[in-house]
Amino acid sequence: MTDIMTALALTVLGPLSVGLLLGVDRKLTARMQNRVGPPILQPFYDLIKLFGKERRADNQAQISYAAACLLLQMVAFIIFATGGDLLVAFFVSGAGNLALALGAFSSRSAFGQIGGQRELLQVLAYEPVLFLVIFMLGWWNGSFLSDSYSDNLLGVMILVLVAMMPVVLIVMQKSPFDIATAHQEIVSGVYVEYSGTYLGILELAHWFELAFIFAVMTLFYNDDDVVLSIAIKVAIVLAFVFFAILIDNSSARLTRWDMIKLTLLIGIGLVSVNMAAIWLHTEGVF
Repeated sequence: MTDIMTALALTVLGPLSVGLLLGVDRKLTARMQNRVGPPILQPFYDLIKLFGKERRADNQAQISYAAACLLLQMVAFIIFATGGDLLVAFFVSGAGNLALALGAFSSRSAFGQIGGQRELLQVLAYEPVLFLVIFMLGWWNGSFLSDSYSDNLLGVMILVLVAMMPVVLIVMQKSPFDIATAHQEIVSGVYVEYSGTYLGILELAHWFELAFIFAVMTLFYNDDDVVLSIAIKVAIVLAFVFFAILIDNSSARLTRWDMIKLTLLIGIGLVSVNMAAIWLHTEGVF
């Protein structure tokens, strides 16, 4: 019963925490640009406003893909929160991203088509890295079940954790990797033909997707002291969000192909170096 209540609490608190983080993100970004910025709760106000607007869509397929995107991202996070298999959650979340791209392709808008293509390129760039990170976690732990992690992995897998930085930048739609939603070029890309409630559904799906990504990062630290464990997990997520904001405000957008090359180079490179270090250590080289 306690496990069920914990899972339910995580399922609710996960996206709510992401909404709060996005509010902090907007506030910090504004401060870095010498602006006052919106209140921290602004993402919640925006979401409530979107759900209160008139329901309009280009076609029925667009509505179905938006609903599928939210459902799949929600299921991926629930799998994690209930102690399920990380690989299954990874593939379910990936299917949610595919639904988002298909929704953009279903419209006749050229901006939507370009946004859909760029969304797929982003998925192509970061999903291999995320898969490798999850694979390394499961390989070291001997299980992919999210509730089976009890060790502190920061000492042995710090580079694997750092490899998540490009993934966080892409999923948070930050420069230099904000290719699919390049506001100045393609007017929000995959979201351009959505409005009102359906745009709110996609925004909520994005919160669940981010919640899953951040949840994977929390697996790198575990301690018998529950308070300390939670504090370090939160600190890891906050550190990544802060550096994402810093990079976003100090870099220009990459081209599509540079995004893919850089993400794969950094991500796969760091995971490979960490894997080689673990192997050399187990062989007694150092």
